[in-house]
Amino acid sequence: MDFLIVEVSRHTITATRFRCKGKALTFTGAVTRPLENEESLGLLLQEHAAVEEEKEKVILSVDPASFYSREMELPIRDRNKLREILPLELKGETAVDTDELIFDIIPLHGQKLLAVWAKRTDIAKMIETMLKAGLEPQVVTSAPFHWQTLLPETADGTIALSDGTALAVYRDREPLYIRSLGEAEPARQIEKTLAALEFGQGVKVGQVFLIGSAALAGEFTLTRTEGDVPSVVRLAVAGELAEAFTNNSAMAVEHAGAWSLARENLSGGTVNFRHGELAYTAGFEKIKKKLRLTAILASLLVLLLFVETGIRYYLVKKDLDSINTSIRGIYHEVFPSRKKPVDEVAEIRSEIKRMGGGTTTQDLLGTLKRIAELKNDGINGFFETEIDGNQLRLKGDAVSFQAVNDFKARAGSQFATAEVGEIKSRPDGSVSFTFRGTLQEGSK
Repeated sequence: MDFLIVEVSRHTITATRFRCKGKALTFTGAVTRPLENEESLGLLLQEHAAVEEEKEKVILSVDPASFYSREMELPIRDRNKLREILPLELKGETAVDTDELIFDIIPLHGQKLLAVWAKRTDIAKMIETMLKAGLEPQVVTSAPFHWQTLLPETADGTIALSDGTALAVYRDREPLYIRSLGEAEPARQIEKTLAALEFGQGVKVGQVFLIGSAALAGEFTLTRTEGDVPSVVRLAVAGELAEAFTNNSAMAVEHAGAWSLARENLSGGTVNFRHGELAYTAGFEKIKKKLRLTAILASLLVLLLFVETGIRYYLVKKDLDSINTSIRGIYHEVFPSRKKPVDEVAEIRSEIKRMGGGTTTQDLLGTLKRIAELKNDGINGFFETEIDGNQLRLKGDAVSFQAVNDFKARAGSQFATAEVGEIKSRPDGSVSFTFRGTLQEGSK
């Protein structure tokens, strides 16, 4: 998945793109435009939406001044649970009712947490603006919350990062303090913030690394007259950051904040204000459409299975009806005086048993069934049937001489011997005939 990082600051909007292959990010381009007013924001966003790719993940980075924060100590570390309890914990302690705010959390050095919140309506308005431009963000956050990925591997102790709009202090590579800066004289604000941390909390920063506009502004020095003055240097580009920008140090320093957002998103640790009522749902809608198509195809498959089962049932029933018809025909030929049989097979078995043939009932029935199966439309019927041991004698009517010969040919495969005799013609063209056959051994 590729990334489009949209950074909306106080006076500019920057769109930075990264191509992702595995866990590696590659910078593919960036565009910065002046942001004159809210109306121009939509037009600037549309310019970037025109080249948005289908698999591109959009991340919106908002000016850190839009967020408020407070350090807290809570025994819970699960982000989803913290999002739920923070409105209750801070009830009555914020300028705006917590029901109108949206919260997230940043783990700090030690056991502390930094609760971060913004007005729900402000975030919703930004999302709506981007949605109208065709660039709905999956993540809404602020870059300074994710600068820890930019820390130099050789940097130890307490250090700070700043782009002129925010200051983030880290101890042992973990966030310790994050705040936004005003527009006037960023160097003086950083200086005052570091002095307040040192005198108020005993936090002494040894070095300040500059990125973004602060790194490109030229000379940026601190003028404190008391205590040790932290050194201020431009961020050294190395490691994954250098690889992402193909060792273009100037471009890497300028867009380091956007890279940190994309990198943190890959690791799953992004601070994201799109949850609850503002949760991202476009991805779910796409999945629902795919599932809807799958459900339709599955329904068609089930329907076809039912149709196939119905056809099979119809064919089997047709065969059974044909066999039953043949059995009824044989029954009426054997018992012509009986008009309303209840169960033809049972009655024939009963009669054979009554006549003393109980031990061979199954064989006789099998023979009669084979005779019924050999009979086709060419044979009108049998009016006399005799079975004596393995000898079978039939008398019947057929539509023609050829029908009799065909019956004999079919019977040849079922009997050891098959002979036709006494074929007599009738005035209507039909014939009567006799058939003699010897049952095969074991086929009774």
